[in-house]
Amino acid sequence: MKTKINIRNIFEAFIIILILADIVLLMLITFSSVSPSLFTTIIYFDLFVCVILFFDFIYRMRQEEDKRAFIKKNWPDIIAMIPFDILSFSSNVFVLRLFRLVRLLRFARLFALFRREWKYISSFFKQTHINFAIGMLLFTILAGTIIFYLIEHGTNPAVHTLWDSMWFTLTTMISGNSNIFPETYIGEVISILMMIIGLSFIGILTASLASWLINKSKKSDMDREDHRLKEIETSINDIKNDIGELKELLKYNK
Repeated sequence: MKTKINIRNIFEAFIIILILADIVLLMLITFSSVSPSLFTTIIYFDLFVCVILFFDFIYRMRQEEDKRAFIKKNWPDIIAMIPFDILSFSSNVFVLRLFRLVRLLRFARLFALFRREWKYISSFFKQTHINFAIGMLLFTILAGTIIFYLIEHGTNPAVHTLWDSMWFTLTTMISGNSNIFPETYIGEVISILMMIIGLSFIGILTASLASWLINKSKKSDMDREDHRLKEIETSINDIKNDIGELKELLKYNK
């Protein structure tokens, strides 16, 4: 039987990616200072994610018969889709005074966002075993950062701190290019290794995501088939009961 990846599974994967990105960006503006333009971009991205989560919540609620039980079970999702940070654009003095409270509410949203997608993320990790690849990626980033810093520091005028080295490592792995260029042969070798590992991880992530979507689609197909078989079995039992009743009636009439 040919399995097709349905739109709902693709949409769930899209939501997972959006939420993970939103969590990282919200943590960035919470624990570090960013430029006003970047802060504005992050807030609008968060607003976009909230809109997507709102429509997804409405869709899932409409699929349930007991709406009240659904809301009671998924109430953290309501917190996750409220864009508290949009209040930072307000010119109202009272609202601006509440901005510290908004930061606390942001932590609540981070928890709610993480809770909402944890079951999907844990399922994704269990089915694809990509947690090993992520562990190797993090180890590579740490090792690459330290080694590049030890090799280039004092030789490369663009490498002053470990943060500069980490920036080189991350940008090289993600895009294959960086605004920091290695000055030594060993640094160039590290740059090549970072590019290869980054491309390999993207390939593994893409393949794992496709495998996860296919497995989810297969499970959905199997659930539908089981439901159909149960309906057929129920219909057969009903027919058997009707035939039995008909035999009894014919026997009684004789």
